[in-house]
Amino acid sequence: MEKVKTHPLTIFTLMMSSILMALYAYLNYINQEIGYGIVFTALFIFLIGLVIHSIMRNKKINNEKTK
Repeated sequence: MEKVKTHPLTIFTLMMSSILMALYAYLNYINQEIGYGIVFTALFIFLIGLVIHSIMRNKKINNEKTK
């Protein structure tokens, strides 16, 4: 079965969403809403992890196809 790459637009939207989650976390920490800040920080870390994983997976698939 052929491996499927993650579409670049999907990676871009994940990156933009993670940036927004970081901004929401910052705003919530400023407003002394620590619980919301922790939740948005966790979402930021999760989404950035997905972006990094997707980029690495796409590079790996490209390298396998060029062999």
